[in-house]
Amino acid sequence: MTTPTPSPNPSPTLPGSLSQLGAAPADPGNPNAPGSNSPLLPQSGNIQTDQQTGLPTATITVNGKLIQLTLNSSLVATQTASASTRGGYDESDKTLKKTQTLQEALNSISDWYQNTSQRQKYINEMYEAGLIPSKKSPSAAEVALAWQLVVQESALQLADPSGDSNLNSPDAVLAKAAQQGWNSIAAKQSLGDVGVNGTGNLNNTAETSSQSETIYKSFVDPATAMGTLADSYFRLMGRNPTQGEYQAFLNSIYNYQEQENTGKFETTNKGPNTGNVDPSTGQPVDQSGTTGGTSTQTNVVSQRGIGTRGVQFLAGQQALASPEEGAYQGATTYFNAFIKSLQAPASGMAASGPTVAIP
Repeated sequence: MTTPTPSPNPSPTLPGSLSQLGAAPADPGNPNAPGSNSPLLPQSGNIQTDQQTGLPTATITVNGKLIQLTLNSSLVATQTASASTRGGYDESDKTLKKTQTLQEALNSISDWYQNTSQRQKYINEMYEAGLIPSKKSPSAAEVALAWQLVVQESALQLADPSGDSNLNSPDAVLAKAAQQGWNSIAAKQSLGDVGVNGTGNLNNTAETSSQSETIYKSFVDPATAMGTLADSYFRLMGRNPTQGEYQAFLNSIYNYQEQENTGKFETTNKGPNTGNVDPSTGQPVDQSGTTGGTSTQTNVVSQRGIGTRGVQFLAGQQALASPEEGAYQGATTYFNAFIKSLQAPASGMAASGPTVAIP
C-alpha cells in the first residue's frame, strides 16, 4: 500500500487578500509579507487615520521635507477649508483658488513655499500673528505647524453655523491674526492645540504680567503743617520759624507722604506663556506652573499719608535738630528747674519756663 507523500510547505487558504495589510517585518514563511523590513512610508498629500490614536493625520511636503501633522479630531479631508477669493496660491496657474477642501488647503503649502514672494508674505504674516518666533529664518516645520493652525481654524469656522464669516479661508484667518495677534481674534484653537512655537501676541511679543495700582493719598494741608511747626518752635525755642524753616518742613512732610505706605501695598507677577496647556482646564501654563492665564492684572488699594500726631512729632524733631533749642532750654526750663531745686519745697509754685514737653 502506497502512502501519499504530503506536499512540502503547504500554503493555508487565507480569506481575502492580505497583501494590503502591509505586514512588517518581512517573514520568509509568510507569502503575504512584504519583501523588505522597511516600514511603509506615509503618502504625502493624503489625510489618513492613525490606527493607534484614531486621529486624522496628514503628511505634507515642505521644501522637500516630509512633515507629519496630527489634525483636529472633528475634521475630515473633504470638508471645506477655504471659501473665498483668498483661498490659497495655486502654483500651476499662478492664481488664487476660490474653494479648497481641508486636504487641498494643507497641501497648498507645497506650492506656495516654492514661490519666494508668496513664502515671505506668509512668513511675515505668521510672525506678525505670533505664530513663529522669527520671520528671518523659520524652519519648515515651524511654518508647517503655523499653516496647519490657520487651515484648521478656517475649516472649523466654516463648519460652525455661528462661526465668523470673515474667517472663511486660511488667508483671511492669517491676515486678521497678523493685524491683531492670534490671541486677539477669538479663535477656536489655541497655539498649544497644534504645538505652534510662538506667543500668539502681535509681532510675537513676549507675554508680560500687568498690574494696576490705586493709591489713595491723604496729604496734610500746608496750614496745619506750618501751624504745628510754629507751635513746636515756640515751645522749644521761644520763637516762630523763619520762612526757610517753614519751607524746609513742608518739603520734608510731603516727601515723607510720597514715600511711606500706611496701608495695603502689593504686586502680583506671573511668568510668560510656555506654550503648554493644562489638559484638565484647557488654560495656558506659565513658567511657574500656574494655570489660568499668563497676564495678571492686580488692583491694589494703597493708603499714603500722615496723621496730625505724626506732623507734631516731625515738627518737634526739626526743632530739636536746631542748635538754638539746647541753648534756649538751658536758659529757661533747665535753669528755672535748677533754681527751684535750691528753694524750700513749698516755694516751687512759680512757673518754670515755657514748656518741658517735647512732641
